[in-house]
Amino acid sequence: MAKPNIRQVEAFNAVMKAGSVTKAAEGLFVSQPAVSKLLHAFEVACDLPLFTRTKGRVVPTPEARQLFVETSKLEQGLTRVHEAARAIRELQRGEISIVAFPAMSMRLIPRKVGELLCDRPDVALSLFTRTSRSVENSMITRAADFGISLVPTSNPALHCEPFTSVSMICALRRDHPMARQAAISLEMIAEERLVALGRDDLSYPIIDEAFQRAGLAMRPAAEVQMADAACCMVASGCGVAIVPSLVSFEAGYPEVVFRPLTEPIAMTTWLLTSTYQELSQLALELMDEIRGAVEELEAGLHGTLSRDRASDSRFAGPVHP
Repeated sequence: MAKPNIRQVEAFNAVMKAGSVTKAAEGLFVSQPAVSKLLHAFEVACDLPLFTRTKGRVVPTPEARQLFVETSKLEQGLTRVHEAARAIRELQRGEISIVAFPAMSMRLIPRKVGELLCDRPDVALSLFTRTSRSVENSMITRAADFGISLVPTSNPALHCEPFTSVSMICALRRDHPMARQAAISLEMIAEERLVALGRDDLSYPIIDEAFQRAGLAMRPAAEVQMADAACCMVASGCGVAIVPSLVSFEAGYPEVVFRPLTEPIAMTTWLLTSTYQELSQLALELMDEIRGAVEELEAGLHGTLSRDRASDSRFAGPVHP
Protein backbone atom coordinates (compact mmCIF):
# COMPACT_ATOMS: atom_id res chain seq x y z
CA MET A 1 0.00 0.00 0.00
CA ALA A 2 1.38 3.40 -0.99
CA LYS A 3 1.99 5.95 1.76
CA PRO A 4 0.17 9.29 1.73
CA ASN A 5 2.18 12.11 0.20
CA ILE A 6 2.31 15.80 1.01
CA ARG A 7 0.10 16.87 -1.87
CA GLN A 8 -2.63 14.47 -0.75
CA VAL A 9 -2.44 15.73 2.84
CA GLU A 10 -2.56 19.31 1.57
CA ALA A 11 -5.70 18.59 -0.45
CA PHE A 12 -7.33 16.76 2.47
CA ASN A 13 -6.64 19.63 4.87
CA ALA A 14 -7.92 22.17 2.36
CA VAL A 15 -11.23 20.33 1.97
CA MET A 16 -11.60 19.90 5.74
CA LYS A 17 -11.08 23.62 6.29
CA ALA A 18 -13.02 24.90 3.26
CA GLY A 19 -15.98 22.55 3.59
CA SER A 20 -16.12 21.72 -0.11
CA VAL A 21 -13.93 20.47 -2.96
CA THR A 22 -14.71 23.55 -5.03
CA LYS A 23 -13.53 26.03 -2.41
CA ALA A 24 -10.53 23.86 -1.62
CA ALA A 25 -9.55 23.87 -5.30
CA GLU A 26 -9.82 27.65 -5.40
CA GLY A 27 -7.60 27.96 -2.35
CA LEU A 28 -5.00 25.62 -3.80
CA PHE A 29 -5.19 27.23 -7.26
CA VAL A 30 -5.84 23.87 -8.93
CA SER A 31 -8.83 22.31 -10.69
CA GLN A 32 -11.67 20.60 -8.86
CA PRO A 33 -10.99 17.21 -10.53
CA ALA A 34 -7.37 17.43 -9.37
CA VAL A 35 -8.46 17.85 -5.74
CA SER A 36 -10.97 14.99 -6.08
CA LYS A 37 -8.23 12.76 -7.45
CA LEU A 38 -5.90 13.63 -4.56
CA LEU A 39 -8.66 12.97 -2.02
CA HIS A 40 -9.37 9.55 -3.49
CA ALA A 41 -5.68 8.65 -3.48
CA PHE A 42 -5.40 9.79 0.14
CA GLU A 43 -8.33 7.58 1.17
CA VAL A 44 -6.77 4.60 -0.59
CA ALA A 45 -3.40 5.24 1.07
CA CYS A 46 -5.03 5.54 4.51
CA ASP A 47 -7.38 2.60 3.83
CA LEU A 48 -10.15 4.57 5.52
CA PRO A 49 -13.47 6.00 4.34
CA LEU A 50 -12.90 9.71 4.88
CA PHE A 51 -15.88 11.28 3.11
CA THR A 52 -19.42 10.39 2.21
CA ARG A 53 -20.49 11.82 -1.12
CA THR A 54 -24.11 12.88 -1.56
CA LYS A 55 -25.56 15.19 -4.18
CA GLY A 56 -22.15 16.44 -5.28
CA ARG A 57 -21.04 17.27 -1.75
CA VAL A 58 -18.41 15.59 0.42
CA VAL A 59 -19.09 15.16 4.13
CA PRO A 60 -16.20 14.18 6.43
CA THR A 61 -16.57 10.94 8.35
CA PRO A 62 -15.74 10.74 12.09
CA GLU A 63 -12.51 9.02 11.07
CA ALA A 64 -11.62 12.00 8.84
CA ARG A 65 -12.13 14.41 11.73
CA GLN A 66 -9.82 12.35 13.95
CA LEU A 67 -7.21 12.19 11.20
CA PHE A 68 -7.47 15.93 10.61
CA VAL A 69 -6.09 16.53 14.10
CA GLU A 70 -2.84 14.88 13.02
CA THR A 71 -2.66 16.23 9.47
CA SER A 72 -3.12 19.76 10.83
CA LYS A 73 0.00 19.26 12.95
CA LEU A 74 1.86 18.07 9.87
CA GLU A 75 0.78 21.13 7.93
CA GLN A 76 1.91 23.40 10.76
CA GLY A 77 5.25 21.58 10.79
CA LEU A 78 5.67 22.14 7.06
CA THR A 79 4.89 25.82 7.57
CA ARG A 80 7.59 26.00 10.22
CA VAL A 81 10.04 24.30 7.87
CA HIS A 82 9.18 26.83 5.16
CA GLU A 83 9.64 29.75 7.57
CA ALA A 84 12.92 28.32 8.83
CA ALA A 85 14.20 27.97 5.29
CA ARG A 86 13.19 31.56 4.54
CA ALA A 87 14.91 32.84 7.69
CA ILE A 88 18.09 30.93 6.88
CA ARG A 89 17.99 32.11 3.27
CA GLU A 90 17.56 35.73 4.37
CA LEU A 91 20.31 35.34 7.02
CA GLN A 92 17.82 35.83 9.84
CA ARG A 93 18.54 32.51 11.53
CA GLY A 94 21.57 30.39 12.21
CA GLU A 95 24.67 29.95 14.32
CA ILE A 96 28.04 31.62 13.84
CA SER A 97 31.30 31.34 15.78
CA ILE A 98 34.39 33.50 15.37
CA VAL A 99 37.84 33.38 16.96
CA ALA A 100 40.25 36.31 16.68
CA PHE A 101 43.27 37.92 18.32
CA PRO A 102 42.51 40.41 21.13
CA ALA A 103 42.96 43.72 19.28
CA MET A 104 40.39 42.52 16.73
CA SER A 105 37.96 40.71 19.02
CA MET A 106 37.77 43.10 21.97
CA ARG A 107 36.09 46.06 20.31
CA LEU A 108 35.73 46.10 16.52
CA ILE A 109 34.18 42.67 16.01
CA PRO A 110 31.67 42.93 18.91
CA ARG A 111 30.51 46.35 17.72
CA LYS A 112 30.17 45.57 14.01
CA VAL A 113 28.71 42.10 14.50
CA GLY A 114 26.43 43.44 17.22
CA GLU A 115 25.05 46.05 14.83
CA LEU A 116 24.44 43.38 12.23
CA LEU A 117 22.70 40.96 14.58
CA CYS A 118 20.73 43.36 16.80
CA ASP A 119 17.56 42.79 14.78
CA ARG A 120 18.20 39.08 14.21
CA PRO A 121 17.15 37.40 17.46
CA ASP A 122 17.35 33.93 15.94
CA VAL A 123 21.05 34.18 15.14
CA ALA A 124 23.32 32.74 17.85
CA LEU A 125 26.87 34.12 18.04
CA SER A 126 29.96 32.76 19.79
CA LEU A 127 33.03 35.03 19.83
CA PHE A 128 36.32 33.72 21.20
CA THR A 129 39.38 35.81 22.05
CA ARG A 130 42.67 33.98 21.62
CA THR A 131 46.27 34.96 20.98
CA SER A 132 47.21 34.77 17.32
CA ARG A 133 49.27 31.66 17.98
CA SER A 134 46.21 29.98 19.54
CA VAL A 135 43.73 30.87 16.79
CA GLU A 136 45.01 27.98 14.67
CA ASN A 137 44.37 25.46 17.47
CA SER A 138 40.82 26.75 17.90
CA MET A 139 40.19 26.31 14.20
CA ILE A 140 41.65 22.80 14.12
CA THR A 141 39.31 21.74 16.92
CA ARG A 142 36.45 23.40 14.99
CA ALA A 143 35.62 25.76 17.82
CA ALA A 144 34.85 28.47 15.27
CA ASP A 145 33.62 28.87 11.71
CA PHE A 146 36.48 31.22 10.87
CA GLY A 147 39.45 32.74 12.61
CA ILE A 148 41.44 35.95 12.20
CA SER A 149 45.08 35.83 13.21
CA LEU A 150 48.33 37.72 12.82
CA VAL A 151 50.08 34.39 12.17
CA PRO A 152 49.57 32.45 8.91
CA THR A 153 49.33 28.68 8.97
CA SER A 154 50.40 25.90 6.62
CA ASN A 155 48.23 23.27 8.31
CA PRO A 156 46.52 21.26 5.52
CA ALA A 157 43.29 21.16 7.54
CA LEU A 158 42.99 24.92 7.26
CA HIS A 159 42.75 27.35 4.37
CA CYS A 160 44.76 30.51 5.03
CA GLU A 161 44.64 33.76 3.08
CA PRO A 162 45.40 37.45 3.73
CA PHE A 163 42.43 39.20 5.32
CA THR A 164 43.36 42.85 5.88
CA SER A 165 46.36 45.02 6.62
CA VAL A 166 46.50 46.69 10.04
CA SER A 167 48.64 49.76 10.68
CA MET A 168 50.52 50.55 13.86
CA ILE A 169 49.69 54.01 15.21
CA CYS A 170 50.82 56.26 18.04
CA ALA A 171 48.73 56.59 21.21
CA LEU A 172 49.38 59.69 23.33
CA ARG A 173 47.62 61.81 25.90
CA ARG A 174 45.30 64.47 24.55
CA ASP A 175 47.27 67.17 26.36
CA HIS A 176 50.65 65.96 25.05
CA PRO A 177 52.41 68.55 22.84
CA MET A 178 52.69 66.00 20.01
CA ALA A 179 48.91 65.59 19.98
CA ARG A 180 48.76 68.76 17.88
CA GLN A 181 50.57 66.91 15.08
CA ALA A 182 48.55 65.19 12.35
CA ALA A 183 51.13 62.39 12.20
CA ILE A 184 53.96 61.27 14.45
CA SER A 185 57.46 60.27 13.36
CA LEU A 186 59.59 57.58 14.98
CA GLU A 187 62.21 60.26 15.64
CA MET A 188 59.67 62.12 17.77
CA ILE A 189 58.70 58.94 19.60
CA ALA A 190 62.37 58.10 20.27
CA GLU A 191 62.56 61.24 22.45
CA GLU A 192 59.61 60.13 24.59
CA ARG A 193 59.01 57.46 27.21
CA LEU A 194 57.77 54.52 25.15
CA VAL A 195 55.23 52.06 26.52
CA ALA A 196 55.85 49.07 24.26
CA LEU A 197 53.92 45.89 23.68
CA GLY A 198 55.95 43.03 25.15
CA ARG A 199 58.71 41.21 23.32
CA ASP A 200 56.41 38.22 22.88
CA ASP A 201 53.95 40.38 20.96
CA LEU A 202 54.12 39.87 17.20
CA SER A 203 54.38 43.62 16.62
CA TYR A 204 57.54 44.05 18.70
CA PRO A 205 60.11 42.87 16.11
CA ILE A 206 58.32 44.78 13.34
CA ILE A 207 58.39 48.02 15.30
CA ASP A 208 61.99 47.45 16.38
CA GLU A 209 63.01 46.90 12.74
CA ALA A 210 61.27 50.16 11.75
CA PHE A 211 63.29 52.05 14.37
CA GLN A 212 66.49 50.48 13.06
CA ARG A 213 65.66 51.47 9.47
CA ALA A 214 65.20 55.02 10.68
CA GLY A 215 68.61 54.87 12.39
CA LEU A 216 67.04 54.99 15.83
CA ALA A 217 67.10 52.80 18.91
CA MET A 218 63.92 51.49 20.43
CA ARG A 219 64.22 51.91 24.21
CA PRO A 220 60.96 51.02 25.96
CA ALA A 221 60.39 52.53 29.36
CA ALA A 222 57.73 49.90 30.02
CA GLU A 223 56.50 46.72 28.37
CA VAL A 224 52.94 45.39 28.64
CA GLN A 225 51.11 42.41 27.22
CA MET A 226 48.02 44.06 25.77
CA ALA A 227 47.43 47.17 23.67
CA ASP A 228 44.64 48.21 26.03
CA ALA A 229 47.09 48.13 28.93
CA ALA A 230 49.47 50.33 26.94
CA CYS A 231 46.68 52.84 26.34
CA CYS A 232 45.81 52.88 30.04
CA MET A 233 49.42 53.72 30.86
CA VAL A 234 49.41 56.45 28.22
CA ALA A 235 46.21 57.84 29.76
CA SER A 236 47.98 58.04 33.12
CA GLY A 237 50.71 60.19 31.58
CA CYS A 238 53.39 57.50 31.62
CA GLY A 239 54.46 58.06 28.01
CA VAL A 240 53.41 57.26 24.45
CA ALA A 241 52.75 53.89 22.80
CA ILE A 242 52.69 52.28 19.38
CA VAL A 243 49.58 50.11 19.09
CA PRO A 244 47.49 48.48 16.33
CA SER A 245 45.01 50.81 14.63
CA LEU A 246 42.21 48.47 15.78
CA VAL A 247 42.62 49.82 19.31
CA SER A 248 41.45 53.23 18.12
CA PHE A 249 38.08 51.86 17.01
CA GLU A 250 35.62 53.63 19.32
CA ALA A 251 38.31 53.66 21.98
CA GLY A 252 37.19 54.06 25.57
CA TYR A 253 40.04 56.33 26.64
CA PRO A 254 38.87 59.98 26.68
CA GLU A 255 42.38 61.14 27.66
CA VAL A 256 44.06 59.36 24.72
CA VAL A 257 44.26 60.35 21.05
CA PHE A 258 45.66 58.32 18.18
CA ARG A 259 47.84 59.53 15.32
CA PRO A 260 49.22 57.72 12.26
CA LEU A 261 52.98 57.26 11.87
CA THR A 262 54.93 59.07 9.16
CA GLU A 263 56.94 55.86 8.67
CA PRO A 264 54.24 53.27 7.97
CA ILE A 265 54.38 50.07 9.99
CA ALA A 266 51.80 47.46 9.10
CA MET A 267 50.94 43.85 9.85
CA THR A 268 48.93 41.46 7.72
CA THR A 269 45.97 39.73 9.32
CA TRP A 270 45.16 36.24 8.11
CA LEU A 271 41.81 34.56 7.59
CA LEU A 272 41.66 30.91 8.65
CA THR A 273 38.83 28.65 7.52
CA SER A 274 38.30 24.91 7.38
CA THR A 275 39.62 23.14 4.29
CA TYR A 276 36.81 20.60 4.48
CA GLN A 277 33.76 22.64 5.47
CA GLU A 278 32.12 25.45 3.53
CA LEU A 279 31.16 28.66 5.25
CA SER A 280 27.50 29.60 5.59
CA GLN A 281 26.17 32.70 3.89
CA LEU A 282 25.76 34.22 7.34
CA ALA A 283 29.45 33.66 8.13
CA LEU A 284 30.43 35.21 4.81
CA GLU A 285 28.31 38.28 5.50
CA LEU A 286 29.83 38.77 8.95
CA MET A 287 33.30 38.27 7.52
CA ASP A 288 32.69 40.98 4.91
CA GLU A 289 31.32 43.32 7.60
CA ILE A 290 34.47 42.90 9.71
CA ARG A 291 36.78 43.36 6.73
CA GLY A 292 34.89 46.47 5.64
CA ALA A 293 35.16 48.00 9.13
CA VAL A 294 38.92 47.46 9.22
CA GLU A 295 39.38 48.88 5.72
CA GLU A 296 37.29 51.93 6.61
CA LEU A 297 39.35 52.50 9.75
CA GLU A 298 42.60 52.20 7.81
CA ALA A 299 41.36 54.49 5.03
CA GLY A 300 40.59 57.16 7.61
CA LEU A 301 44.09 56.94 9.06
CA HIS A 302 45.83 57.00 5.69
CA GLY A 303 43.59 59.83 4.53
CA THR A 304 44.71 61.95 7.49
CA LEU A 305 48.36 61.29 6.74
CA SER A 306 47.96 61.94 3.01
CA ARG A 307 46.26 65.28 3.62
CA ASP A 308 49.00 66.27 6.03
CA ARG A 309 51.72 65.34 3.56
CA ALA A 310 50.05 67.30 0.79
CA SER A 311 49.86 70.46 2.93
CA ASP A 312 53.20 70.25 4.77
CA SER A 313 56.59 70.54 3.10
CA ARG A 314 58.12 68.35 5.83
CA PHE A 315 56.73 65.33 4.01
CA ALA A 316 58.10 66.21 0.58
CA GLY A 317 60.89 63.66 0.92
CA PRO A 318 60.66 59.87 0.63
CA VAL A 319 59.02 57.83 3.33
CA HIS A 320 60.65 54.62 4.51
CA PRO A 321 58.48 51.56 3.78
